Amino acid sequence: MSKSDLENSSDSDAPSNANAVAAAKPTVWQRFKASLKRWWWCYVIGVSIVVLVVVLPIVYVGIPHIANSYINKYQFDYEGLAITNPRPTAFHIKQSTKLKIGGGFSGSGTLTPFNASCKVQSSDEEFAVFTMPTIDFGKGANLDIDQDLELSCVDCMSQLAVEAVTNHSFGVLITGTPYLKYEALPTAHLNIHMLMHMNGYNFTGEFTEEVYFLNENGAFNVTSVDLLDPPVDGFNVNATMTIRNPTPFIIEMGHITFNLSMGGSDLGYIDLPNLMLQQDVSSSVVLGNLDISMLVHEALFGDGELGEVTIDVKGHSCDYNGLEIPYFAAAIKAIQASTTLDLLNYASSLQNF
Repeated sequence: MSKSDLENSSDSDAPSNANAVAAAKPTVWQRFKASLKRWWWCYVIGVSIVVLVVVLPIVYVGIPHIANSYINKYQFDYEGLAITNPRPTAFHIKQSTKLKIGGGFSGSGTLTPFNASCKVQSSDEEFAVFTMPTIDFGKGANLDIDQDLELSCVDCMSQLAVEAVTNHSFGVLITGTPYLKYEALPTAHLNIHMLMHMNGYNFTGEFTEEVYFLNENGAFNVTSVDLLDPPVDGFNVNATMTIRNPTPFIIEMGHITFNLSMGGSDLGYIDLPNLMLQQDVSSSVVLGNLDISMLVHEALFGDGELGEVTIDVKGHSCDYNGLEIPYFAAAIKAIQASTTLDLLNYASSLQNF
């Protein structure tokens, strides 16, 4: 064989050898399997780190955060909440209501009992602690409260009561640290910081864009007036009054008194022997010791329309079973307002005067 033939033979075999080398090169998957077989313990450590860094914070931090946020923003329904049997340092609260569960909590779980601390929104001082019962939830939940609420700070409760009657709205801050058990997830420790907003009576009319309570349409109405001659037990007026309750609460107030005046002159006083504020509209007996001559003179010869009189109302006292209720008394004493009545609506009662 000549030298040229050997060179040609060598050149013709080169492509086939290159193809053989290329065919023998491992694929990416083969290289990964080989790496996994050799460095498996590194991959185990890597996956563990991912679980620790990503998954566990979601379970132990994310879920409690979501639950806290949901509870703190929950719009609580106060419908039917009753405050009864007031005492100088305590009262009874009762409510049975259904809670709507949402916020991504589609499964079932349990919120453990906890001591809920109550504070006035504008203060950091606690005025009471009540025990929240166990709440088992699924698509919904039931909340049943039936307990006495002992007051640790009567002055704080008085401040709250004053805000309720003088402002258009007021708030109570509820804090607590219950535990949440949700489905198969680990038990979560919650930190509740919930501000509960409620409508007030706005007796003082401090919000200039709104009419204050006594002059709101349908808020206050004297439905009947009877003159007592001679007076009975020191009262010469027996009337019936309706008052609208802007809150959804039922509140047993007890015996309340107001001083009345007209144009700076003393008109007398009225007693509400047993005021119970019901939901929506309440009716109450009103007994009064009033200067009827002043009323009639103002109605006939006053500066207003014929028959109309403007009466200034100042809260004086509140007691229950003969004991002053300091927080309700503070609220009543904070009431200083005026209302206009048309005595022509009660002409049949006044005509024989």
